[in-house]
Amino acid sequence: MLPVDSDPVLGEAAALRAETHRIRRAMAIDARAETRAEARADTGTDVADGAARSHARDLARVSQRLGALIDDPAHRRVIDAALQSRAASLRIAIAARRAETEARRDRAVADAVVARAVRGGRELTGTESERVRELRARRPDDSWQSAIDSVERREAVLEALGTLRIRDARRELREGLLQTEQMRGIISEAGPALRRGDPVLLVGETGGAKTALAEHLGRVVLGREPELISGYGDITSAQVVGTHELRAENGATVSVFTPGPLLRAMREGRPVILDEVNAMPPEFLKRLNRILQLRPGDTLNVQEDAGRPVTIAAGFAILATANEQTPHRYRGLDRLSAELVNRFGANAYRVHYPDTGCDYAAFPAENGLLAVAAVADRHGALPEHLPSDALIRAARAAFISQQVFAGEHGAGFSDYVSAEREIDGRPGLEESVIAPRTLVAILQKVAGSAGEIGLDRAFSRFVEGVMHREDRRVLALILEGQGFRIR
Repeated sequence: MLPVDSDPVLGEAAALRAETHRIRRAMAIDARAETRAEARADTGTDVADGAARSHARDLARVSQRLGALIDDPAHRRVIDAALQSRAASLRIAIAARRAETEARRDRAVADAVVARAVRGGRELTGTESERVRELRARRPDDSWQSAIDSVERREAVLEALGTLRIRDARRELREGLLQTEQMRGIISEAGPALRRGDPVLLVGETGGAKTALAEHLGRVVLGREPELISGYGDITSAQVVGTHELRAENGATVSVFTPGPLLRAMREGRPVILDEVNAMPPEFLKRLNRILQLRPGDTLNVQEDAGRPVTIAAGFAILATANEQTPHRYRGLDRLSAELVNRFGANAYRVHYPDTGCDYAAFPAENGLLAVAAVADRHGALPEHLPSDALIRAARAAFISQQVFAGEHGAGFSDYVSAEREIDGRPGLEESVIAPRTLVAILQKVAGSAGEIGLDRAFSRFVEGVMHREDRRVLALILEGQGFRIR
């Protein structure tokens, strides 16, 4: 991006370059869509041909204007100087990024040394301990900072680093989990336990990325695709462990035992995720007490399969998620027994909403990064119809709703808690919240509408769909407080 504010020529050049990118993208997408339509023998060829000709004319017009701009010697000097300055700033940003990457690599090597010892069930040797301390004590190389020779250069470098972070966040989100400081802390601490085969419990409010975190722990930390078992009130041991099925073989009907997802994970050495474990019936949870004590190398005698033994393969571990248990929400959930929770030992983690602990007036950086990552393109650029100030307001509204939903009654947040609820010690929102996944869904709906749907309309639709009357009122107040028009 050129420093467009410093000269009108740069502003026009940047706008023409952005328009060129949009036209080329439209041409490529429309061409792929037309190819698919032809494969389905759809009609509408005249419309497609007209769009293609229109794109071609637009591209020729924009390219001609950009060429004329560059051909002017005075304009060319301004643009060349801006590009050279931009290139210098990018080189500094890349050096800073490389130093950060090397520091992250050092930490990963240290974690790998510890993981190898954990898998072997042994302590670190003296040499290994010294190596781990050395790697974790290293600080990123900051020599790149000496190349920043002006305030303008500093701002350009920070902008470039911000774009790189947005691209990273976009990739992380599309891979399933935005790795905030909280998430990285849980991943780092839970990793050794999972490698030993110890069970892990993740507890938190709805939409806080507990399941995404569990999937990340299985796929990245253990390196295996997890089995996912969704909890609900009627689930049975047979559905989880396995059951007998009648099959026809050689003209006869025989009973064949078919293993369920839990047994498959045990045999294949894969993690299993028990999603919303506190929605599962007490009868199954009693059975789970015993299963949670098993580790790789142990044997389970499968009652459903006439007691046949199954030896648990390395790589098996249980990750359970549970929603917070409160008297006012999450109907159909039972309180987890102390006996069951104790089976997780020291490996129970509370997953908070992003920016928990952040002051009401402070900028919610994690929700902000999530909002930007949800809509940025692969270059880190935002859609024109979703400017940064709108994303900031959306992030703040989401942050406030999350804290009010979680029971925050402090300064600023208490404005959204009715006197009755405050007296009862109840949260300001009973059932509804702009949770992280909700924020992503709303923003992606707007970003994917080609400018037809605005944030005002999207948030209004969300509030309309809330069943709880008082929650609708509180959510509207929160959103209107951030400048959105809720109808």
